[in-house]
Amino acid sequence: MAEPALYEKLAEKIFCKGSKLIPRLFQMVADEQEAALMLALPATAAEAAQKLGRDAPEAEQALETLFQKGVVFKSKKPEGTKYRMCRDLAQFHDASILWSEATREFHDLWQRYMEEEWPGYARFVTKVLKKPFTRVIPVEKAVEGRGQILAHEDVRQMIESASRVAVTRCTCRVIAHKCDHPVEVCLQINRAADYTVERGSGREITKQEALAIARSAEESGLIHVTMNKAEVSHFICNCCPCCCQTFPLLISQGLQLNDPSRYRASIQADDCTGCGICLDRCYFSAISLKGHNGGEVAVVNPDKCMGCGLCSIKCETEAISLIEVREPSFIPA
Repeated sequence: MAEPALYEKLAEKIFCKGSKLIPRLFQMVADEQEAALMLALPATAAEAAQKLGRDAPEAEQALETLFQKGVVFKSKKPEGTKYRMCRDLAQFHDASILWSEATREFHDLWQRYMEEEWPGYARFVTKVLKKPFTRVIPVEKAVEGRGQILAHEDVRQMIESASRVAVTRCTCRVIAHKCDHPVEVCLQINRAADYTVERGSGREITKQEALAIARSAEESGLIHVTMNKAEVSHFICNCCPCCCQTFPLLISQGLQLNDPSRYRASIQADDCTGCGICLDRCYFSAISLKGHNGGEVAVVNPDKCMGCGLCSIKCETEAISLIEVREPSFIPA
């Protein structure tokens, strides 16, 4: 197989057929022999070696190198360690950007992809997926009636129930450099934390440290995001509206790549002073000021509110809370 075809085939395996930049990104992390090895997966090192007529120890060493680069993943099986390729674009993006030897050129090419090709790919994804892959998690203390919040939409419960917690740099901010928000804020829990620590792409932290990072992210104006399933996820991202893969496209093009939380901001008009702080905290233009009793108060557009709660925690008169507006079944099983 000719060299360009190898990398085009790798792009096709993560559903990026026709991309001009994804094959180039693969070429920057894998030479021709490594690319052929990736195409032989899923397999153990011995199985992949047999397919390609290579020595098993040599194949295993190459696969471990590709694991460090973030393009190959592994799991323990009865027959030995099983290796597989990154399963999709998001996994390739997040893992390879945190490769310890990634160059600025590599990061810049990823950012070019995000600007030139990602919007078109995202439009395709929104048509194919029945539900967005990720979901907003509300700020815990903003939720009215804490008893109704579910374990898989509560940052505190997700962290405290985890077997292990780690933190990594935000891959979106690592390559985009568009804001001054904190970078080391992506929380990895359970098996994702195991992967992070083994690979060295982040560091293990205590649950208390993780909770502090989450609270600091809220204060900074970052939105909690997790996997859109009715189970405790393996990650809690803390996203900004400028560098993130998804929110800029929602804001500029209306592409719904994140589901909202089950909650919506509710403002008590009699307690609102019309200061406008909540308008600045809302990235989705869901809050505006309108006349009320000779002054102005903040009002919420229910069609735009994502239920993150960032507006609530900065309200000096505590006029804003999050109320439940969607049933638990809103979150996919």
